[in-house]
Amino acid sequence: MTEEEITGEDMTGDGSYGELWLHRFMLRDSVRNEAYRQAISKTVKAGDVVLDIGAGTGILSLFAAQAGAKKVYAVERTSMAKMIGKIAERNGVQDIVEIFQCDIENFMAPEQVDVIVSEWMGGYGVDENMLSLVLEARDLWLKPGGKILPEQVTAWMAPAWDSKLDEDMNFWRSHPHGVDLSPIAEETADELLCERYHISKEDLRAEPQQLWTHDTYTCSVEESFLPFRASLSFSVSKAGKFSALATWFSATFGNGLVLTNAPDAPPTHWGRTSFPLERTITVEQGEEIQVKFICAPSGPGYCHEEWSINVIDHSSTGEL
Repeated sequence: MTEEEITGEDMTGDGSYGELWLHRFMLRDSVRNEAYRQAISKTVKAGDVVLDIGAGTGILSLFAAQAGAKKVYAVERTSMAKMIGKIAERNGVQDIVEIFQCDIENFMAPEQVDVIVSEWMGGYGVDENMLSLVLEARDLWLKPGGKILPEQVTAWMAPAWDSKLDEDMNFWRSHPHGVDLSPIAEETADELLCERYHISKEDLRAEPQQLWTHDTYTCSVEESFLPFRASLSFSVSKAGKFSALATWFSATFGNGLVLTNAPDAPPTHWGRTSFPLERTITVEQGEEIQVKFICAPSGPGYCHEEWSINVIDHSSTGEL
């Protein structure tokens, strides 16, 4: 398929999702890809019509075609849509996979679909602000009784020790080269930190708790636009250093299939996302850690997070 044959308007301002380096990163995530391949294989039936939202390089569209779909509509807003065409042709499914280079909001489906598939999750699920796009497409294009993959996504949180954060904070406060760089530490305490692969189950200071869960069949579009809020209270089960709130997600696909980037799960490209304290503190078993957390959808691909953390006489707040 040539560039001229791709359906839809040419897009500008692609951002990182229009760059191949990021897709290489995701395509090498065998845990992610195999979970979707199995889910699609068990869900898509011969003759089904499938909608792939945010198709990227089209790997999920190819899985759907291999599963027996008669037509797959691959919707990708960035110039990566050209790569979908190349990969589809190389795999002999160019007549099945039809590419639309446009925002999903501007997509006009030629027909209703049997299955919607999308890899819309950020580090803790909703933080890339794509849930609303999936739900809007559901209300417009999914047949009654149709399937959505994934079906449900739950966000999790636990107090943790982020050793890499400690190293960074200590460096910025150490007057390197005789220069006071502590304002950088102060800014770092207000940032969310992604891909924290080093945060393991052993680094957690309390049992994880749910922030929230979203069922893609029952969640309303209106709900997906509202700030997501959680107030949690953790009881410290493992004494030690505490420097951040670690977050992750678990996604269910039906048929017992689960994809997660939890600290005790096989590694994925997401790692964990952490939200720092201003300074590392030491917590003792049985102490209470109170957390208030807000994730507010704020624009295409982005959310605004605010968090507060209180531990007995210690308190720290952060805002992004």
